[in-house]
Amino acid sequence: MVLEIDFSRLDPQDVLDVAIQVEEEAEENYEQLAGWMGADGNDDVARFFSKMANLERLHRDQIAEQRRALFGDAPARHSSRAVWEVEQPEYDEIDGAMTLEKAFDLAMDAERRAGEYYSNALEYVTDSQVTTLFQGLRDSEVEHLRLLREQRDRAFGPSGT
Repeated sequence: MVLEIDFSRLDPQDVLDVAIQVEEEAEENYEQLAGWMGADGNDDVARFFSKMANLERLHRDQIAEQRRALFGDAPARHSSRAVWEVEQPEYDEIDGAMTLEKAFDLAMDAERRAGEYYSNALEYVTDSQVTTLFQGLRDSEVEHLRLLREQRDRAFGPSGT
């Protein structure tokens, strides 16, 4: 179940802190998908998911840099263990083994949710630099979907299966 985030209750620092955690979740999830695909012998897909994990790490670093610029080293006011589940796959949908098709479905669903997260956050962001950052991140999620579709098509052919 994806957590609904009430942005009206978050201040600008909180929005950035949550975004950092969202990107950390995404990185971890792509690493998990890469591990599953590698264990199943899908080395090309495993490398692709590892590259996606690196893109998520770059996003996290961009957000962290903006946070430092605005708020210095102020501590986060929420637990770093909080699971926001924005890009967290619905693991209860996995019934046993992770198939190649399911891996792509989970990744694409996570990227769609991330795009929605940034779109929703933009309604509450007041800093122009954070607005620009989040618009870029929202657009990156669309690009991630394109990359996933291309990789899926290479794995399955243009029909998707």
